[in-house]
Amino acid sequence: MVSGTFLAFYFISMKVAIPLFKDRISPRFDVCPEIWVVELKDGEMVNQEKWTMESLNLYQRLDQLSSKGVDKVICGGIDSFCLDHLGNSGIDVIHNVAGEAGEALNLFIRGVLRPGFYCNGKRGKGFCGWRRGFQIRRNGDAERKMREGHNL
Repeated sequence: MVSGTFLAFYFISMKVAIPLFKDRISPRFDVCPEIWVVELKDGEMVNQEKWTMESLNLYQRLDQLSSKGVDKVICGGIDSFCLDHLGNSGIDVIHNVAGEAGEALNLFIRGVLRPGFYCNGKRGKGFCGWRRGFQIRRNGDAERKMREGHNL
């Protein structure tokens, strides 16, 4: 049985942006020198381009992503301001991903990329999986209330 997430990529087109440092995912979204933008249709890459970001301030970077129709961002570290701004613009973010950008894009197309993945495909001995000790940032107040039996 094929999962719904996997099927979704084959019936839609979308633009995916990956902040780069050389050929790897930039460790910080807000200071990346360039962004690789890939247009996918029916699970295949139909267009790709790289945008230079060095001369843009943070607000210009965020506005460029939303004005150019980006649907998804795959990135390394990102602060809560950028995460909220992108979310309010309708852009989904898969964050805390590290490693080679091409490997991360392939995992995304297959529908298995998750926050916290480390993607290393050097010398044909690739490894992609969860980084040891990674924890997704959670809302501490919401968790405390749930433990205490409050409804949210």
